Amino acid sequence: MSANKTESLHLYDYLCWKIGSDKEVKGRRLTFIAIDTACKFLISSGSKSEGLDLKGSDIDVMFINQDFKVYESERDYVQAQRTALIMDTTETHPCFTRLFLHTNYTSLHKDHRNVLELHGIKYILSNKLYKQSFLKIITKDRPMSFNKIHGPCISDDEGKLDIAFCLQCDNWILQAVPWITRPRSSWLSPEIVNEIIMNGVLFVPIGFKGSIYEDLEWRISFSVAEKFLIFSFNHTQLLCYALLKIVLKEIIEKDEDLKTLLCSYYLKTLMFWVSDDANPTTWRPDNIIPCFMACLQRLLYCVEYSTLLHYFISDFNFFTLRLSTELEKKTKLSNLLKNIYQQGIQCLSASETLHDYTKFPTAVNKLLNINTRLVKYILEISHYFHIPFDNRRSCVLLKCLRHPCKTVLSNDIFLYFMSAAHQVLQTKSYTHHAQNNKQQYNRYQYDLSHLLIGLHSDAVTGWLMVASFFYVHENYLISLDLIDYALSHFTDEKCDHLFSSKTRIIFTPKQQVALDMMKKEKLLTTFKKKITITYLHFALKSQILPKELQQDDMKGNTFFHPLAFGHFLRFLCFFHLHDIISCRDAMQDLKLSIKKIRPANGSVSIYHLRSTLFVGIVAQMLGATDSAREYFNYIAQIDKVNYTSASTRLRELG
Repeated sequence: MSANKTESLHLYDYLCWKIGSDKEVKGRRLTFIAIDTACKFLISSGSKSEGLDLKGSDIDVMFINQDFKVYESERDYVQAQRTALIMDTTETHPCFTRLFLHTNYTSLHKDHRNVLELHGIKYILSNKLYKQSFLKIITKDRPMSFNKIHGPCISDDEGKLDIAFCLQCDNWILQAVPWITRPRSSWLSPEIVNEIIMNGVLFVPIGFKGSIYEDLEWRISFSVAEKFLIFSFNHTQLLCYALLKIVLKEIIEKDEDLKTLLCSYYLKTLMFWVSDDANPTTWRPDNIIPCFMACLQRLLYCVEYSTLLHYFISDFNFFTLRLSTELEKKTKLSNLLKNIYQQGIQCLSASETLHDYTKFPTAVNKLLNINTRLVKYILEISHYFHIPFDNRRSCVLLKCLRHPCKTVLSNDIFLYFMSAAHQVLQTKSYTHHAQNNKQQYNRYQYDLSHLLIGLHSDAVTGWLMVASFFYVHENYLISLDLIDYALSHFTDEKCDHLFSSKTRIIFTPKQQVALDMMKKEKLLTTFKKKITITYLHFALKSQILPKELQQDDMKGNTFFHPLAFGHFLRFLCFFHLHDIISCRDAMQDLKLSIKKIRPANGSVSIYHLRSTLFVGIVAQMLGATDSAREYFNYIAQIDKVNYTSASTRLRELG
């Protein structure tokens, strides 16, 4: 084997170890596919959903607003319940459009009228007013999480999650029709091209910078199509794409002057054009270095000639304004890219992620612990998504699982999310006064079977949800047995990162050993064998939440730490069994659990506040009113936005 091929294979093995193997990338993608499938009208986008988990990668989520429907022209309009909008691309740059109202203005809901502006005799949907309206809604529900508008998105305070509330046109638009028949290599099959066309296009709320109609324009988005394209990459292509992103973020953007010239989206576009031109057989592990150098060379060419055309609408050149007005920065960027190209693959040593490439052993154990890294990834992503159970979405998941092309890995990931969704019962669960005994029994059996499916996604929470179910039905002894079983699994090797504010998991030595012992197991077995713990999630007005906590469930979904909730539920069972001695023991265990779950840095989380609330409720139930008042007062002083019922309970005590 030639030296070049040997070096390429060495780099390929290193990148699989550092960035992710083919199987690991598929697992990451399947995680987001499962979330997209379970969450109606949600489309994940960005690097993480593409299968990359690089430093600084955030989560991009697009919610399709079902209140509106976009049509390219009035001829395409189909009578529907949704507010109809018509594209108008006159006086707009390629890739941008204004959206005129086609529905009768007077028939609209007030919220819809508030995001429209009258121009002449037509109403136009304002992207500025539209974003502000959603920011107002989100900050009302989650004031400490999302607080700023970032481009077309609403972002969280840490800049880790971007949400775009987009609109959809079901049809492929005329501006992008030339892409369908454009000459290209055989990397895209006709089936994929047809699938892309069938999904239409999206519109995100941002206008062309500097346009006189900037606040009234919407950018045409091909995010769905781009996911199809990225998923069509083989692993060598994807790794070259990842290398370009690392070069941008960790080498080029070290220079403050160059931070605003390029972005990841440009690199994605570049990769599409390169893939169109290249012979698909060149994207091989033993040829990855020449492939990457060709991508770098193409980027240098684009910068020098200020030309990078939009992949779907080639009339739009990203670099027309970006580089022509920044000549000094363009020259600086061009010189840096030339230097990087001349260094060849050794340029990677200047990056933080890949700095140890030269120290990577030639002979390496390729048996990576995929389970450990995927469990870590799934838990980190789960930090952002709460998947409620829905019969229709569950049927979609089941249909996906029955697909003959599904792999063991995809089945495990889909089953994990299905199980997690089944831990949360639908809100309207019991209406005793309106049901006869047979109906109540059928409802009881249905809900119990529903919760039993939820036992497979973590070690503790599923059991506690079933225990809460039996408590509400006054089966206190069964509930106690389940609580004791659940709490016995709350051990040090479990991964319970969800109760902290950190979005990146760092496994303890015990957790790492526990996961390493299961690296040859199926992924779902890793979850089934009780490696992870998640929070308890009760839907709004949940019928299996103890009545003692229903004051905290009046505004929206409620989350509790399982360790504290388990000890609190034990107390409630003993209280109704009139076992006062055991009640006092349970109260002491509850207090100890709160000390255990409080972060070492002394910070106070919502889980800590709600766990402390348990102690106040317990004190009140035992007749220690003064003590209860102290606990409620402590929580109320910290909980300024009333995440808990502490203020209400304090007023009730007088």
